[in-house]
Amino acid sequence: MSFLQNKWSEHERQPNPARRYANQREFEADWIYSLRRRYRVSQESLAVMANVSVTTVQNWENPRSAKAIAEHNQSRLRDIERDLWIKAHVTLLDPCPPYIKALYDLMSASKDDSAQALADYLVATMPSEDAGRARLLHWASLTHSISHPGSPRSRSLSEAALDALSGSDIRLSAAIENEILGSQFEDLLALPAGEARQRQGTSLMRACERLYQRDQQPAYLWNALEIVCRAPLDSQNLFRLTQELVGLQGDAHVRHRIKTESSFEAARLVFDDTATLN
Repeated sequence: MSFLQNKWSEHERQPNPARRYANQREFEADWIYSLRRRYRVSQESLAVMANVSVTTVQNWENPRSAKAIAEHNQSRLRDIERDLWIKAHVTLLDPCPPYIKALYDLMSASKDDSAQALADYLVATMPSEDAGRARLLHWASLTHSISHPGSPRSRSLSEAALDALSGSDIRLSAAIENEILGSQFEDLLALPAGEARQRQGTSLMRACERLYQRDQQPAYLWNALEIVCRAPLDSQNLFRLTQELVGLQGDAHVRHRIKTESSFEAARLVFDDTATLN
């Protein structure tokens, strides 16, 4: 079974898919367009990656195109998706323990089963108080989500990483914190609307709030607000977080940032009724 045919079969087995398609060709066209949109890749860039013409990419994204996508091009698309996923989620930051480098090498070599086995062993044997546990749990979740996005094991490890990150007095470097939070935010945006996206968004929001309570850095509250806006989560969270930021940084600063930055577009309704903040 070809790569996209397998993707189509997986989609058809979903009891309540986020979108329904008339046929496999329509699904393939949307899958390729969604791949580009998710990783912010132009048609020209995808054409270079796949070693095809821009016209070929345009045909791939045209659901009315009668020409099937050749199997060797589907294999290229599989490899491209994996490479883009790794670049979006995985960063080797110093200090890089040997076990993190080993997980990275296994994932880069498409040895997912070996990476998962090693990650699960490390999670089971590393002491809960180890300073590197949050980072290990995050990498362990990556070894599962790269091949099974949104799987129960991936979600449980991801949530455990957030708990370890925000529930410990051990402060990691800003770069490593951003590695964990940024990667999980990418996962959130890739999820279809539904319970899994709401759950991931809520976990991320709460983790950012706990980090704020620990370090008293308003940037964490801005991160939480962006998560609420883009998940999106209940509007009560918009009002609550915006009010807290206004109390910390003043109405003018918060209003300006929300009104001018697209990431906070959903929060603009807070200032449509000024009485809310009085």
